[in-house]
Amino acid sequence: MSKLKDSEPADEELVKAINQNDHEAFKQLYYRYFKKLIRFAWYRVHVTQTAADLVQEIFFRLWIKRDKLNPAKSVKAYLYKSLNNSIINHSKLRSSHSASIENFSDEKILSDESGSDLKLDVENAINNLPEKLKIVYSLSRVEGYKYSEIAEICNISVKAVEKRMSQTFVLLRKILNG
Repeated sequence: MSKLKDSEPADEELVKAINQNDHEAFKQLYYRYFKKLIRFAWYRVHVTQTAADLVQEIFFRLWIKRDKLNPAKSVKAYLYKSLNNSIINHSKLRSSHSASIENFSDEKILSDESGSDLKLDVENAINNLPEKLKIVYSLSRVEGYKYSEIAEICNISVKAVEKRMSQTFVLLRKILNG
């Protein structure tokens, strides 16, 4: 499938090629989503290595189940949904669901222009959000997805995404303003 190397094929084309055991197509899909998925996972688990491990596992399972992939369905939604489920399972296995202060000192999400106290306050406020709100917020503000894309990834309506974002901002204001 040499034409995959020359241009940016659609996800659907990559999935069709992956169905046919095309390693190059799999590699392109991997590089297309790997960093975005790690950011999404890190935002939830707050440990870079754990985020990378969870994403690697998703791609490993995708390759194993490649013959069952449906090119007509969004592979992006499949990846995010699978990763979300893996994160939930990972969290259930851990005794503590909150990230430690040490992890925040090594990892940066907010810009350096903000004070470190504000960064920590915002991170803690986001971590205290309900899971559904945290996912939608992360996809929108960290990953930069449009509401329609988030709706597809989370398998909810665009109105539900809008409502969750609105709820998120209300809760964040309450948490941050004390």
